[in-house]
Amino acid sequence: MGAPLLALNQLEAAALITGYNKNLQARAHLKDLYVNLTGLFKRTEKEVPNAIYMKMEDQATAGANNTRITMRLPLQGLPVLGNNRLTGTEEAPTTKSATVYRNNYKKAVRVEDYGVRKLDQDAYNLYREHIDALGLWAQQYKGLDIRSSYVQTCGMTLWYGDTINQCVPFWHPHIYVQGASEGQQPAYSPSLATYTNNIVNSMIAAGGGSLNPTTSQTMDFRMMNKLLLRALEEKIWPLQIAGQDAYILAISPHQAALFSDPTWTDVNGGALWYQVNRLNQQVQNWYGILGMYKSPVGADLYIVVDHKCPTLLPGGTAEPYSLTAGYVWPGDVDLRNRANPLTRDACILWGKGGLFEWEPEPLHFVKQDDDYFRIMGHGIAGVRGFQQVHFDQANPNATSKEYYGSIMVICARAQDY
Repeated sequence: MGAPLLALNQLEAAALITGYNKNLQARAHLKDLYVNLTGLFKRTEKEVPNAIYMKMEDQATAGANNTRITMRLPLQGLPVLGNNRLTGTEEAPTTKSATVYRNNYKKAVRVEDYGVRKLDQDAYNLYREHIDALGLWAQQYKGLDIRSSYVQTCGMTLWYGDTINQCVPFWHPHIYVQGASEGQQPAYSPSLATYTNNIVNSMIAAGGGSLNPTTSQTMDFRMMNKLLLRALEEKIWPLQIAGQDAYILAISPHQAALFSDPTWTDVNGGALWYQVNRLNQQVQNWYGILGMYKSPVGADLYIVVDHKCPTLLPGGTAEPYSLTAGYVWPGDVDLRNRANPLTRDACILWGKGGLFEWEPEPLHFVKQDDDYFRIMGHGIAGVRGFQQVHFDQANPNATSKEYYGSIMVICARAQDY
């Protein structure tokens, strides 16, 4: 047998052929139960009922810079009894009003319409897909606008420009801190600093004197009954679902993981929990629906998962405390401080009309050119406002504000999840 044949050497690097897949890949994105945006864990579903929003009639407010909404208060006082005269006791109508606002929002990308830069990108169809990505961005930003309005009363669109002085971010007026007793719940204050201290002090009380999270500060069945009792106390307008008064509780995936964990003894409710397959077909198609809790209080509570559930991060060792809201920004940029063990989930109990949506100029495309249309800017723009509707009297005081749309529920996250 002769000597073995010698293997060939690899071709020089310059001679090697490199292949390219011309199909652009896209990163997975989080789903959004508020804007009908599917993403990870994609299923054929639709957004939660739109009754959680009030909407402005465009014809009634054409050209308006801001709009007043008026609420009539119910009649009060005792009847005229016995032989006392009715004349002179007539009650005049009493009203409170709220102002809603709108502001600009826009986003643009740049591409080239001819020349070598365009030719370099054509094989990938990169520029066309770059423009198409504006649609996903718009959905993600709308979700951020909604969440920032329920945590901080007015959406991010209203925090700047012409409405910067009228729409100052302020914590939700109805807050329930899980684990705190009824007497330890935060009292509302028109002072942001005072209200922030009250909220953080409630978290400390729930933790037995510490901001460190405890098991009792995570979601459980007793919390659901307490929330419904709080909804009755605050007169939160109920939704009508399957012919019954109901509310929707949007919780974080961390709370949902605990809630469906049979080994988590704090929430194991056995037959109390109505699973998804016990719900009607329409409800089963909601985003992230977990099931329904039929409370003896008199209203049903539907539980849904919000994969972009905002967070609250308390800080400080003494007053004045700090409290920072965290959100998922467009592009799924997660700014929720979830690595910090002190971070809380800001869940939401929705009633009817929890937010007001005003969109006098719907989303539309805009363009700008440069260098004889070689470089093109493609964008989207609109005028919109999301906010809670807080009714108040002409001369407000510390207790005169009224809001009946939702409750923010602050829950700690178990460290095992």
